[in-house]
Amino acid sequence: MSSFLRQLAHVEKLAASSRWHRLLHAPGRYIYAIGFRTLVYARTRRGVFRQVNTFFGVPMQVVLPAGTDLYLTGGKTHDSEIRLARLLLETLRPGDNFVDVGAHFGYFALLAAQLVGPTGRVRAYEASASTYAVLAANVAALPQVQACHQAVSDRPETVSFYEFPVLFNEFNSMDVSQFEGEKWFRQFPPVQTRVAAVNLSEVLHETGLQPRIIKIDVEGAEDKVIAGAQKALTELALAGQAPLVVMEYLSPDRHNASHRRAATLLAECGYAAHTLSAAGRPLPCADLDAYLAQSGQDSDNFVFVF
Repeated sequence: MSSFLRQLAHVEKLAASSRWHRLLHAPGRYIYAIGFRTLVYARTRRGVFRQVNTFFGVPMQVVLPAGTDLYLTGGKTHDSEIRLARLLLETLRPGDNFVDVGAHFGYFALLAAQLVGPTGRVRAYEASASTYAVLAANVAALPQVQACHQAVSDRPETVSFYEFPVLFNEFNSMDVSQFEGEKWFRQFPPVQTRVAAVNLSEVLHETGLQPRIIKIDVEGAEDKVIAGAQKALTELALAGQAPLVVMEYLSPDRHNASHRRAATLLAECGYAAHTLSAAGRPLPCADLDAYLAQSGQDSDNFVFVF
């Protein structure tokens, strides 16, 4: 555990360093990644697969240019993602369960798998077919991880899902209205697909999972995920097994109505919002919008604690 924390601190240092320092850290990778994005992807709009060594010692596949931060540093480098990684390191123990809703290439699912070990379980959901293929390949050798090509919503049904080109595929979502005012949205419009959606309460009942942490990053469908999880969250809380719920939350100027509804639904279940400290520890937060405004951020990961 302490070695993982040291390696994560190194990722954080690289994230805060200059381009020159990152170039010196991994010159071959840096030149390749930047050259690919500016000379090749800009013309073809086709990604390329590359293997990276994560800070926690597990190799994984990413697609450039979407996975450039992982490719260059071995970790996701946004401050909110570094603090979320620390929360997992501080919280998950062997035998625990972890649910990842919006798993992307599987970075947090792979980290959780290392922490919960072979006696724990990780369930990772990814609705994008192309991104799911990368996720499934990354977790294939880990029997404690179940990758699911499904969306998570308030009811089991087939839903519309929108997929962006690889550079913006972390924004894939059931609702892309928040991005319609962005300049890049007109340049890189999404493709509409259809995918099966599941209800978390039903999944947790059928599988018997009692997650220690549920992580949600679904770009605007958070309220539907929580609405479908309310029954399970209430039952787990009554049994003394209430999980931590980690959710990305956007500022009002990024059309955060679904995030505000999700926070309200969690409050109805008895959950209170917390920020994550630099050490990855929950700190009470009475007003999420005010916190983002005061800190000058347009989004952050918040943890909801029962």
